[in-house]
Amino acid sequence: MAHASLADHVISFPDALPPAVCEALIARFEASTDQETRQRDGGHSFVQLDITRCWPDQSQLLMQLFASYFARYREAVAAEFWPPAFAFENLRIKRYLPNGRDAFPPHVDVMDHAAAKRFMTAMIYLNAPAGGETVFPALGLSIQPQAGKLLAFPPIWLFPHAGLPPRASPKYILHTYLACPGPVAATPSR
Repeated sequence: MAHASLADHVISFPDALPPAVCEALIARFEASTDQETRQRDGGHSFVQLDITRCWPDQSQLLMQLFASYFARYREAVAAEFWPPAFAFENLRIKRYLPNGRDAFPPHVDVMDHAAAKRFMTAMIYLNAPAGGETVFPALGLSIQPQAGKLLAFPPIWLFPHAGLPPRASPKYILHTYLACPGPVAATPSR
């Protein structure tokens, strides 16, 4: 990809997951007792469930799906220097309610040493609420949720993004990161 802009590195793939599978995941999430509330004052607010830990029967299948789309992403952006080995962070399903509080304000996904190993993020929208867009203010992009659409992009400082609040019904997403395996080690300057 010669002379690609940063916006060219934010890619959505429609129909990555069939609508019936999206609906089944939402129903299973709503029936689960393993939900965790995540809130930070002045920051994000949502409820999540760790699929990798709680639903191992679904985790492997979904990770394979994400892996196939990460490969498509790598090809689409002609990523010559993709890490030769990588690992998935736990796959999570997240729900944002239209309650005036649930959202994820502008942020990047690599802000500390623990997250520094992340090199890709991806989410699959499980439904299509009014609102709930993923926006990249610096790039002028707004991605509308659509059931089954996968969105992939680098999690670094060049890609600040926000998850806007849904307006009338909950928003559900599947989310994971690709990360370099093992501890992050400092490399000497060249």
